[in-house]
Amino acid sequence: MRPALLRIARPRRWLLGLYVASALLVTLQQGVLRPSNNFRVFRSATFNLLAGRDLYAAHPEQHLDFYKYSPTFALLFAPLAYLPFALAFLCWSLLNALLLWYALERLLPRREATLALGLLYLEVLFAMQYGQSNALVAALIVLAFVALERGRQLEAASELALGASIKLFPLALLPVAVFHPRRARFGLLFLGVATALVVLPLLAVPAPELVAQYRSWRAIEASDTLNRGYSLMQYLHMALGTDWPNWPVQLAGTTLLVAPLALGRGGGRWSDAAFRRLVLCSVLVYVVLFNHQSERATFVIAYTGIVVWCVSSASSRLKTAILALTLLVMVVHDVDIVPRWVKSEILIPYRIKGIPCLVAWCAMQVELFATALRSESAGSSLAGTAPEPRGA
Repeated sequence: MRPALLRIARPRRWLLGLYVASALLVTLQQGVLRPSNNFRVFRSATFNLLAGRDLYAAHPEQHLDFYKYSPTFALLFAPLAYLPFALAFLCWSLLNALLLWYALERLLPRREATLALGLLYLEVLFAMQYGQSNALVAALIVLAFVALERGRQLEAASELALGASIKLFPLALLPVAVFHPRRARFGLLFLGVATALVVLPLLAVPAPELVAQYRSWRAIEASDTLNRGYSLMQYLHMALGTDWPNWPVQLAGTTLLVAPLALGRGGGRWSDAAFRRLVLCSVLVYVVLFNHQSERATFVIAYTGIVVWCVSSASSRLKTAILALTLLVMVVHDVDIVPRWVKSEILIPYRIKGIPCLVAWCAMQVELFATALRSESAGSSLAGTAPEPRGA
């Protein structure tokens, strides 16, 4: 092995060992000593689905929260539901952490992937401690993007549809698919896979029962539409004291997200792999920043976008400052190095985890718009240049 590869391989092995050891330690904490409530929610959903109980009703005898994922996810979780709790939690933690590892390995060159995984370690650890699915969702978004880049439309459609059956976040990548070749074929593949996943629970429950489950899911999601979580809407509410509905801000954010894609496509910038990767980073931040249900453990998705942006493109003082801010917030928010009253009175009430995302997303969109507009301007200039007459 060449010396350069040796220098990369050694820290990669240590980092991989750290990820696996962390999953083991978190399992001891959340799977043995203090069983995770979030994980109990997932396991109970499988049993409730198969028993014909309303997935979205309160089940205080089972857990202390509400299930808000799809009936399909409840069925797909069955292999973990029937394992012993600690073993299932370990498998779940490893799946989340190592699938994100694999996704970044496929997206980035080896050196950049190693750096990104090192920078994300604390946030992945924090997500594992919550026992949630956010690292898995981030991995599926990245893997779907990589599959689109390589022309593997069925794989991309399957990863997007599977991710959407967990959380709806991956659907934000669909506009990216629109600008890839053979988009009509991809659309049909996605609809086919999504439909198959929607009806998959029919393997275990009758149709009227499944329809009732989807109605309950829609009702519980509708009850959360006025929440703001850690989103941009929350920052606007805190700054301006307004009680606007969430959808105008979300619509404006979606418009800003999609506009550079259309400009870049028209100006030929879409052929630039770096431009497309920046779009992916923007999507990863967007789905958290504009999601009214975003919470502390969700930020592994957005921070993945920030870290990939910083390690895979030309460095600048702005990017260095944003990355430093992200890491600082990650440390002070997730690690017990500040007094508890500071966390309870400042860090959590003021939703500081979203601040690096807001700054980074604005910088990404400025970069995307500037790149797309330069491309559009260059294309217009070339188009307006008349060819020189022959024989002149």
